[in-house]
Amino acid sequence: MFIDFPLDCIKNSYENVTEIIKSNKEEIARLLKIENKTYLNFMRPLMELECRLNDYFTPVAHLNSVCDSPKTREAFSICLEPLSIYSSELSQNKAIYEAVKEISTQHDLTSEQKKVIKDSLQSFKLGGVYLEDNKKKRLIEINTRLSELSDSFNKNLLDATNAFEIILKDDTHIKDMPESDKMAAKVQQGYRFTLQAPSYIAFMTYCKDRELREEVYKAYMTRAENNSPVIEEILKLKHEKANMLGYKNYREMRNETMSCPSADEALAFLRNLSKKGKKMAEKELKDLSDFAKNKGIDKIESYDTAYLSNMLKKEALGFDSELFRPFFEKENVVHGLFLFMQKLFNINFQEVHDIKLWHKTAKCFNLLDNNNTPFARLYIDLEARPEKRGGAWMNNWHTGRLDDKNNIHLPDAFIVANFPPSKEGQPSLLRHDDVHTLFHEAGHAIHHLFSKCKESDVSGINGVEWDAVEFPSQFLENFAYEEKVLKLFARHYETGEMIPDELIKKLIDNKNFQSGMFLVRQLEFGIFDLSIYDNAYTYEQVHNIILETRKETAVITPPDYVIFENGFGHIFGGGYSAGYYSYKWAEMLSADAYIAFSEKGVFDEKIAGSFKENILEKGGSDTMQQLFINFMGRSPSEEKLLQLMGMK
Repeated sequence: MFIDFPLDCIKNSYENVTEIIKSNKEEIARLLKIENKTYLNFMRPLMELECRLNDYFTPVAHLNSVCDSPKTREAFSICLEPLSIYSSELSQNKAIYEAVKEISTQHDLTSEQKKVIKDSLQSFKLGGVYLEDNKKKRLIEINTRLSELSDSFNKNLLDATNAFEIILKDDTHIKDMPESDKMAAKVQQGYRFTLQAPSYIAFMTYCKDRELREEVYKAYMTRAENNSPVIEEILKLKHEKANMLGYKNYREMRNETMSCPSADEALAFLRNLSKKGKKMAEKELKDLSDFAKNKGIDKIESYDTAYLSNMLKKEALGFDSELFRPFFEKENVVHGLFLFMQKLFNINFQEVHDIKLWHKTAKCFNLLDNNNTPFARLYIDLEARPEKRGGAWMNNWHTGRLDDKNNIHLPDAFIVANFPPSKEGQPSLLRHDDVHTLFHEAGHAIHHLFSKCKESDVSGINGVEWDAVEFPSQFLENFAYEEKVLKLFARHYETGEMIPDELIKKLIDNKNFQSGMFLVRQLEFGIFDLSIYDNAYTYEQVHNIILETRKETAVITPPDYVIFENGFGHIFGGGYSAGYYSYKWAEMLSADAYIAFSEKGVFDEKIAGSFKENILEKGGSDTMQQLFINFMGRSPSEEKLLQLMGMK
């Protein structure tokens, strides 16, 4: 039913990957000899070959991201070249392309199968199937090198993150820091802070000493200086690739896999939001500046905002994020998340105990339907540790599908985060931001795990347009602020007391605190990302682009030494290149859907069933625009996003 996680997968990874590739090529040659090719005798077996390779390599990549070591790095890195070459060769294989094109004319295809064919033909176009042989060879070289560069970017960033620490001999400068954060930082010499997210955020929020805040901020914002040439080469190769495939630039090429009509429209969407959001952000900054002057700071710098904003929230809203930590013990939050999804979607979770995982804090759960039959599996690994890549993410492993022999395969996925680690005598106590993050990644997970599609290429998150894939995740995160949801799990970890109503009110009041400043910061990232592909820019030009973008969006100009782009892993080390705007585009969809839920009282069986049926179970079997219309009866509204952010 499910395959247990293979802890020994990094052994002989190169030999295993190349053997699978060799076997796949032999099977492809056999498939191409079939005279009367159909979807079932050609396309499904072809997709199974890809699943076989993915099912093996995903655990290797997973271990590299959660258990970083020389062994995992090598096991992962040495496979990138053969995988990239194989992928490029497939996308350029004219014989396969002609077979898919022939099958596309057949009349007995289901709607799912038609979408698979459509996506496949588009993939061939982007893979350069029409190119001359010498250009095909060059495209393979480019794709291989881009995989290597992305890996290098992430390694450089992780190494730089782990290279810095600051030790305070006593708590003089962090007296207001919550005891949970102090305990997490406590070492024999005093208090140790690093650039790992939980530690960095705690320090920047509570350290009273302005010079120390700048020291840590500067270390964070100047990480990975050695990524400068990596960025330059990435952009050069992406521009060459786009031109080779007949596109004006990489941004235009990338838009082929988006639901937004064009890259220019995406940029206009961001700039329109920026105009509306900047007015509110400027007002919020003025309020913060007036507050800062009363605290002896005449001009706010970037390294002041977290500290001052936290103080202002305490005074203006009576809000202190630390008041919530005792009510958000990690295990309680996970249980509450499961209970919420059980009520909303009529499912259950069952922990799997007889299984060995990569770390003692990782856990595994089976998802059960209303007949208590397992239909999916979820792995979670939530606590920060030095050998884990920063941030939070969901990664899909097996895809739910019907294979070429009519066997049913059940899906599984991973949720990974970097929450405060538990210690002996001290559980992991979360900020509400962490709860928000967990709900977000769970949204990604259920999008993959709830799928009822038969065809692997459009099942779960497969086949979903990149700028729509964040829709279910951003939708689900909104419920982390709902009173009815919080009451399911927010209990004091020591006394068992339910979270008081006044704290929930503070949390809701706080939701849109400085939402304008947050919005323009996100728009800065998105506009910058869409603006760096017009040409094969040098690193210096890229840096100048972010400076110009800030003139358009930012209300606080950071110090000259900031090289934020060198740590922008989403676009240079991940999959969001020319697609970071997706967060806001998908947020428009999610805000619209969530408001419909909230107006029905959250746990409305009819609307929850419709969302599950029309969005989650459909995966990538149709365009998200159409799936959204099927669910809501109309196209999404930008005004709903502004409404949810308190701007309407």
